Amino acid sequence: MARPDGRIEPGQRLSTAISARAWNRAQQAADVVLGAGTGATGDGPQSGFAPYTFVYGKNSTGATISRWSVQSITGFEITPTSDETAAATRQFLAMPCVTLGARSSSSDTTKAWCVAIEPIESNKLGRVAISGVVQVKASDLQKASGCRVLFKDSSWALIDINGGIVRGTFSGSWSKGSTATVTDATSSSVTYTANNYFANLTGSGTRACAIAYVNGEWLLIAVEC
Repeated sequence: MARPDGRIEPGQRLSTAISARAWNRAQQAADVVLGAGTGATGDGPQSGFAPYTFVYGKNSTGATISRWSVQSITGFEITPTSDETAAATRQFLAMPCVTLGARSSSSDTTKAWCVAIEPIESNKLGRVAISGVVQVKASDLQKASGCRVLFKDSSWALIDINGGIVRGTFSGSWSKGSTATVTDATSSSVTYTANNYFANLTGSGTRACAIAYVNGEWLLIAVEC
């Protein structure tokens, strides 16, 4: 008879000693170590180390998510509560799982985002990078708002998810305590809604500025004199 903890007693035959629960737990552990996701086949870093932090994401886009693409984080797939003994909270504490949505390069710049590090089929789970340095498709680079670009060419980019500063422009005056639309200096189709907490900016015309993504919002940090 299999033990409740899935362990094997000395002398037991493997065919009768291993329970389905123990086998499944071993398979899950192997998937994590080898980099295989639950939504589609993937291949993790051969060294066992990756320069990014990942969590699991549920693909709610309605289509297969391709590897190294940028996706929006729209919430928790399993929402924790204040009760740490509740099943949902225990799952969150063990491994958070976020909900993934399709991302637009021009209209989703205020939302959190991640990079799929493996293909994820519709309504399946897969791994997504949420911090650190990660590869991304060059065609998705504009969706990675606020990242620091370490390298890019026509096909690929290497980015630091954790931060960067966006250079842009705004038009007209911008009062302290209000928001304004900032247009990305490298792509006029990408805009940001940023807050000005520092000074009243008067005048007309278009001026250069710099904004940074801090604590879930874009902040004005510099402006052309």
